[in-house]
Amino acid sequence: MATEQDTAALKERIEEALRGTDVEKASAAIASVHPADRADLYERLEPELGEAFLALLSAEDAGELLGFLEEEVREAVAARMPRATLARVLDKTSHDVAVDVLRTLPPSDTARVLSAMVTAQEVTPLLGHEDESAGGLMTRGYVALHPEMTVHQAITFMRLRKPLADEAYYLYVLDAANHLQGVVNLRELMISEPETPIVEVMTKDAITVEPGTDQEEVARLIQHYRLRALPVVDENRVLKGIVTADDAMTVASEEATEDMYRMVGLLSDDSVFAPVVVSARRRLPWLAINLVTAFLAAAMVAVFEDTIAKAAALAVFMPVVAGQGGNSGIQSITIVVRGLALGEIQPEDARRVLAKEVSIGLVKGLLFGAVIGAAAWAWQGAPAWGLVVGLALMLNMFVAGFLGATIPLGLRALKLDPAIASGIFLTAFTDVLGFLFLLGLGALMIEQLK
Repeated sequence: MATEQDTAALKERIEEALRGTDVEKASAAIASVHPADRADLYERLEPELGEAFLALLSAEDAGELLGFLEEEVREAVAARMPRATLARVLDKTSHDVAVDVLRTLPPSDTARVLSAMVTAQEVTPLLGHEDESAGGLMTRGYVALHPEMTVHQAITFMRLRKPLADEAYYLYVLDAANHLQGVVNLRELMISEPETPIVEVMTKDAITVEPGTDQEEVARLIQHYRLRALPVVDENRVLKGIVTADDAMTVASEEATEDMYRMVGLLSDDSVFAPVVVSARRRLPWLAINLVTAFLAAAMVAVFEDTIAKAAALAVFMPVVAGQGGNSGIQSITIVVRGLALGEIQPEDARRVLAKEVSIGLVKGLLFGAVIGAAAWAWQGAPAWGLVVGLALMLNMFVAGFLGATIPLGLRALKLDPAIASGIFLTAFTDVLGFLFLLGLGALMIEQLK
C-alpha cells in the first residue's frame, strides 16, 4: 500500500514526465501506476497536464480510468472526448460504467456513440433502467452454462471464453430461454469430478433481485450473504445481468456518504474539489433553514430576558445545556440512521429502538446533570443553582434521546430518507428546549438564584 510520501513522489515524477518531451518516459511512468491510483493522480493534475495524461492512455487504460474516477470528473472527461474515441473507450470498460457515462451525454451524442460501439447490443438494454436500481447497476458480462453440460465441458468452455476475473466467481446455468436454473460456484466446479453433471453441483435456490430493486437493497443483500455477485432476473426468472460485489461496495460507499451529508443538510454530489460557487450554492439552502431555527432559539431567550437580567449566570450555562443535548441527540440519530440504512431496524423494532435511546438519554442526562449541577452549586454557592442547571441538562439530554430516535424513524414512516437534515432538525429542537428548560426552571426559582 502506497504511503502519502510515495503518492506525492509519484505525482511529482509523472508531472515532470508530462512536462517533458520524452513521450515514452511519460507513458512508462503512467503505466507503472495501478488504475485506482491513476485516477487519484489524474484528479489532482493541472488541466493542461490532465489532457496530456489522457492522450497517453490506450482505450483499455482509459476505460479502466473511467471506472475509478469520481462521478463529476468522469462526466467532464467523457464530455471532452471525441465521440469516436469515447465509443472505443466505453467498449473497454464495464457495462454499468458505460451506461453511467452515456446517461450524461446529450441524446444525440448518446445515439452517435452507441452506433460506434461494438458492445452496443449489451449496453443499450441497460439504459432503460433507473440509474439507482439493480437494472441500472448491473452488467451483462457473465458466464452462462447449459444444464446438460458436465463439469469437464464447463471448464473447457471457460478456458475458451477466457472471462474477466469479476465475471467468473459464479457461473449461471440457463435453459434455452435464458431462465435461471441455478448458480455454480467456481470452487465447486474445480473440485468436482469431470463427468459430474452441472445440475448436480449447482445451487438451485439462488438469491436474486429484479431490475427495479433499489441499489441500496442490492448492496445490503450482497453484504449480508457475502456474495461476489448477485443475479438480476425479471418476473419470469430470465437472467438480465449481474451486479458485482465491487459495484455494491461503491453503492454502499455512496449511500453512506449521502446519509452523512444529508444529516447536515448537504447534497450528496458536493465534494472538497468542487468549485467554490457550486459548493456555496449547494450548502446555502439548509443553512438558511438553520438560520430560521436559530431565530426561534433567540426568541426563546428573549421571552426570559427579565430572568437573565436577575440571574445573569444562567447565560453562562445556556450553551452547555443546548450543546450537550445536541451532541447527545446526534449520537442517537447516527446510530438509528445507520441501522435503517443497513436494514437492521425494521418497522416492528421502532418501539424497542425508541425505548433504548430514551433510556440512554436519561442515563447520560442523570450523569452529566449531576456533574454540571455540582459545578454550578460550587460556583454560585447555592444548591438552587445545582438543581436548575442539572435538571435542565438532564431533561434536554432525555429529550435528545427521544428526538434522536423519532426524527429518523418518523421520516422513514413518511417514506422519506431518514437522514434528510436530521441533524439540523435535532439541534433546532435541543437548542430551543434546552433554553426553555434552563430559563424556565430559572424563572420558577428566581428568588433562590438571586
